[in-house]
Amino acid sequence: MAGVLRVPILDKTGKYLGIPSDWGSSKRDMFAWIHTRVNAKLAGWKEQFISKGGKEILLKAVIQALPQYAMSIFKIPVSICKSVEQKMAKFWWQHSSTKSGIHWKCWDTLKDRKSIGGIGFRDLLSFNKALLGKQAWRLFQNPESLWCNLFKALYFPSTDFWHAEQGSRPSWGWRSLILGRNSIIPKLSWSVGNG
Repeated sequence: MAGVLRVPILDKTGKYLGIPSDWGSSKRDMFAWIHTRVNAKLAGWKEQFISKGGKEILLKAVIQALPQYAMSIFKIPVSICKSVEQKMAKFWWQHSSTKSGIHWKCWDTLKDRKSIGGIGFRDLLSFNKALLGKQAWRLFQNPESLWCNLFKALYFPSTDFWHAEQGSRPSWGWRSLILGRNSIIPKLSWSVGNG
C-alpha cells in the first residue's frame, strides 16, 4: 500500500514535544535520549574555562532542565536519574578533559540547600515525584477536562481518583500518576471553611 501511495515507510515516528512517540517494553531504552542529550551538552562545554559559579549555573539551568517535561508526565527510571547525577558530579569536580578531579564532598551533600551547606542541586528522583504529584493534583482539581475524563473512563470509572487502583496492564502514564498521587497523599488534609 505504501508503494502504491508513494509514501515512505518509517522505522520510527519521531518525537512529540521532545518525547519519542515510539514506546517499547524497555523504559530504560525509551528514556535513553535524556542520557544522550546530557552527554552531548556536557561534552560541549570546556571545563577548564568555566568557574565553579558558571558550572553551577550551567548544571542547574541546562542539565537539570532537560528532562523536566518528561519528568512531569512519566516516572523516569532510577538508572537514568542516577546516571545523569553521576555525569553532573563528574562535570562539577572535573578540572580538565583529561583529569577527573577529586570529589571533595558526596553528591547527596551537594543536593542540600545552600543554607545547610549544600549547593542546591536537585535530587532528580524527588523532583520527578514532585512533578508527578503536581499532575495528580491537577487531575483532582480539573475533573471535567478531557484527559481526566479519559483516565477516569479507563482506570477508575466507579470510584474517585484517591481510591483508584493501578489495575491490570496499566499504561506507563497511569502508573506514573499513581506514583505522584501516592507521594502527595501523606501531605493531604481537609480544611474546614465557610464556603
